[in-house]
Amino acid sequence: MLILVRNPVPKLRSCFKKARLLSAGARLCARFGFEEIALSLVERALGEEPHRVELHLQAGELSFKLGRMDRAVEHVRHLWPGSRAERGVFDFEAGPLRGAAPAFFKERAWILAAIGSHLLGAHEPGRALSYINRAIAAGLTHSSVLNLKGLCLLRLGQTEEALKAFQDARAAGGRSAGLLVNMGIALNRLGRYAEALRCYEEAQRLGAGGVELFNNKGFSLFFLRRYDEATACFELAQAMEPQDTVRANLALCYFKTGRVGRAIQLLKELVEKNPEDPVLLNNLALCLEAAEKHHEALALYKKAAAIGGPERNTFLVNQAACLAGMGRFEEAQKIIERLEEVAPQDERVWSLKASIMAELGREGEAVDCYRRALGLTG
Repeated sequence: MLILVRNPVPKLRSCFKKARLLSAGARLCARFGFEEIALSLVERALGEEPHRVELHLQAGELSFKLGRMDRAVEHVRHLWPGSRAERGVFDFEAGPLRGAAPAFFKERAWILAAIGSHLLGAHEPGRALSYINRAIAAGLTHSSVLNLKGLCLLRLGQTEEALKAFQDARAAGGRSAGLLVNMGIALNRLGRYAEALRCYEEAQRLGAGGVELFNNKGFSLFFLRRYDEATACFELAQAMEPQDTVRANLALCYFKTGRVGRAIQLLKELVEKNPEDPVLLNNLALCLEAAEKHHEALALYKKAAAIGGPERNTFLVNQAACLAGMGRFEEAQKIIERLEEVAPQDERVWSLKASIMAELGREGEAVDCYRRALGLTG
């Protein structure tokens, strides 16, 4: 008895032919700017020929141009041999891409940028930046790549350089709301709040309106002393998605606009969740002091100073001011003497000392301290 087996070659040839036609159609669509249609055609081609390297290259590049970084990275994975791709670990020095010549990387710089985006999402901004810089060096100066570079630098704390990258992205034709929000964040960190606010407002005109935008816009407004507008932004952000950071900012706005009771309520809830956060402790103490609850405030200032951190001197100044307000001048002076040693240029120390000297009737010393606070030491 003979068993007939179908010859698979004609079907394979048919699939290959169909994939080639779809790929050619995609190239034509992309040439005329119809990149969405082009990507859908290439993905249909991949359905016919899922292992063809050139189809993954084509689909990955289109995904990258459309800003779909995750999909671009998935196509890069298909180009990468072995288990490294499965683990999501990319390292071009470990070996060549399947069937790729050394000149490949210069010709396909978008792959470097896509991997940089992947690493940034994996919280490795240093490695991400190295790939993105190589993509730029290979000639890929698209606004989305420059924006990625700015995000890496922002995560690495290099704010000036990040702002420059965002500005370069803008000059390269970047007009997205996301880019404007990123520029605003960099400007906020540099203390350029009015410029940051303009970025957020332009992003809103482009349709942006998420929690990040309203929280950062509120931050700019707060430092521009437009507290009512800042409150409105934080309340809107909080209504969209309750977040501790937004609530902490909202509490400060309530404090600045005289709604001390609401500020205390919010901050107490946050401190209960984060009892070792010295900034929250300090801010709650400020509100309690404004509500004439000096003993509670003093205990929180002491705890904040004991925890320490980069703002420790601020907590100590506030603690000394609280003691002075309670008439405990000797204890306040001891703190000020310590601060004079560690922060002799801090004008807040000399202003507080001047106030205490004036309260004690030592006018000559008070005047000298005021001069020091103003930098008039000559």
